[in-house]
Amino acid sequence: MARQTNYYKYYVLFFILTLGLAQNDTLNVETFEISKSQEAEIVTISAIINIIDTAPTAYRFSIYERSHSAEPFIQKLFFPGEPIQIVLPINILSPDSLGNIAKLEPLGGKYSIQYRMFNKVKNEIILTQFEVLKPADIIKLTILDKDSGKPIPNCKIEAFQNGILLSYSNSDSLGYSRLRVPLKRDIDYPIIISINTEGKFQLYKRGVNIIEGTSEKIIELSSLKLDKGEAIYNVMQDLVPFRVGPENGSSVLFLLNLGDQVVVSKVAGDRLFGRVKVFLEMQEKYKNVNGWILHKHVTIKDI
Repeated sequence: MARQTNYYKYYVLFFILTLGLAQNDTLNVETFEISKSQEAEIVTISAIINIIDTAPTAYRFSIYERSHSAEPFIQKLFFPGEPIQIVLPINILSPDSLGNIAKLEPLGGKYSIQYRMFNKVKNEIILTQFEVLKPADIIKLTILDKDSGKPIPNCKIEAFQNGILLSYSNSDSLGYSRLRVPLKRDIDYPIIISINTEGKFQLYKRGVNIIEGTSEKIIELSSLKLDKGEAIYNVMQDLVPFRVGPENGSSVLFLLNLGDQVVVSKVAGDRLFGRVKVFLEMQEKYKNVNGWILHKHVTIKDI
């Protein structure tokens, strides 16, 4: 009887080692608790990767219990073109809701590590698709109303350098957005962040310093307040002169761009007199500047 028990122990050990060699991976043997009354039922865990404008050299794929992140059940290296698939005894997975985690580490660059939580189910587990993007610095933006302090949702955010669009995103219901700025950029020139609220606030366009890695920034947008008899006009094109006086030869205060807004209080033929709210970087505050603009360059904002 003792000899039969020993044979059973050797059989279980042989099964574990055979599974490990077949997967060519690192197994945490201590996690396997197979009793004599249980069958070694298995589950297949599969992952799909969408590669976007980049080329990782390999992928490190790990499966572990959410409460034991330092002790993976299995970790395996895959190369591009290989199907990412792992077979495990199902009884080692956590039965808790979303109690298991799959971790994908693209190799060959500064790629973001990605995680997927999943439940224990029989036969096959297909994880939510992974997306591998170009290595990038990340700036986490929170967009707020300067006057009320409330978040501004659904902002269209774009990052430019030398007139080239580098990245874009949209703010969520809490005014939060995660903007990825590619590492391959000219570090000698600033990154221009543009925030468009479809006329709810004045167009934000300003240079922002983006540090290596991940950073955070709060941006406050200021709305235009109207006095009696004033109306808001939207600028319809780039490089529109905003002049000191109504004459064509009058000095240009600055150039306005598509999406900028002018609060108009006086109309003189084809010329409009109004004010533009500008942000003073050194003083970190907004200031109203009065001037003139041609009517053909603007259109009145729908209320």
